[in-house]
Amino acid sequence: MRYDIHRGRDEIGGMCIEVAADDGTRILLDLGMPLYDVEGADYPFGAAQLPADELRQSGVLLDIPGLYADDPAAPAFAAIILTHSHLDHYGLAHHAHPVIPVYGSRGTLAILELGRVFSPDGALPADLRVLPDGEALHFGALTVTGISVDHSAPDSRALLVEGDGQKLIYSGDLRAHGRTGFRFEKLLTDARLKDADWLLLEGTTLGAGAGGHGLRREQEVEEALVALATGEPDKLVAVMASGQNVDRLVSCYRAAKRLGRLLVIDPYQAFVEAKLAPLSSSIPQFSWEGVRVNFSPYQVEKLKVAGMMDLVYEMGRSRAGSDALAAEPGKYLLCARANAGITKLLTHIGSGAVILVWSMWGGYWKRERSPVRTWAEREGVQAHFIHSGGHAWPEDLERLLAALQPREHEIVHSAKS
Repeated sequence: MRYDIHRGRDEIGGMCIEVAADDGTRILLDLGMPLYDVEGADYPFGAAQLPADELRQSGVLLDIPGLYADDPAAPAFAAIILTHSHLDHYGLAHHAHPVIPVYGSRGTLAILELGRVFSPDGALPADLRVLPDGEALHFGALTVTGISVDHSAPDSRALLVEGDGQKLIYSGDLRAHGRTGFRFEKLLTDARLKDADWLLLEGTTLGAGAGGHGLRREQEVEEALVALATGEPDKLVAVMASGQNVDRLVSCYRAAKRLGRLLVIDPYQAFVEAKLAPLSSSIPQFSWEGVRVNFSPYQVEKLKVAGMMDLVYEMGRSRAGSDALAAEPGKYLLCARANAGITKLLTHIGSGAVILVWSMWGGYWKRERSPVRTWAEREGVQAHFIHSGGHAWPEDLERLLAALQPREHEIVHSAKS
């Protein structure tokens, strides 16, 4: 058995790792969109959906024989296995030959399926299949087992690949400090992972530009939100966060409950959490007493086009309109995505009645295209940085390495120092 890191060595994002057995069986572990071009600039949003020829010319799509539909040798891969639902791990998978099955956990597939509703023009892999938790899938001489890990993407997996009497572990993205940090602790004693030939270990917090990951533990986010809001009880707490970060939504919900406030989300978030409800009874739902939905016309239209007006009507029973938020801002804690639409809502409420919280990686705030940053600077609103990142701290990576004791290890998903 051998492996080849096509992308993801000395780079954060764009993960793509090939594993091949002696009998010729080949699989890919992740096929993600790179985050930056050769000059270090961000790729435009939606760049993964550009035509394959254009992506090849720019070097985004790698020259991997037997992977693409126009290659006479294709399909030469038995499967593509995704670790989780972040674009830098799955974003290019739809460019592979359509008969190559793409596997992901139930949570990963649920997030990808959201694209059929909110980004219907975007392509997804043609053959999506469930990667079972802890059960081996067999591809020729290779077996692949997905193992649950703690990460900011829901239902993430590390991957154990075995073949030809050898064993490779790919950590995917993981951490020990989220609300499911117990999964990391289980890795330390998992007999299946001991004495591997190779461990490919993510090292996001090790390389250059590793700052901006915030607080040491996810629970500290909840505590910080409570402390911040307690000091200004008459103001709306507006938390800018990823709509797919379940841990962050739980932190916001728990903080709101402790403060005697109502959590407000948008229809996209409400739909995400409804799709993920089977994963855990702790994921807040729009039907809960302490949760309200502030309607975005754009998102409602997307649901309408998808034939989901019954769901919109259900959300309507928990509606909190913009006027209600403006009339009693201290009654609510808003968890929202940092887009232009949310700045209109914040303007309607009034900058003097808003406590603005940036609850994502600090590098996103520094990007000039952030409309929330533009709004805050224009209105003279201070942004509070309250975040805990999705990647393991260096000392936890050291614990994992010491516990598993692989014959060889290599750091991936880490920028050059």
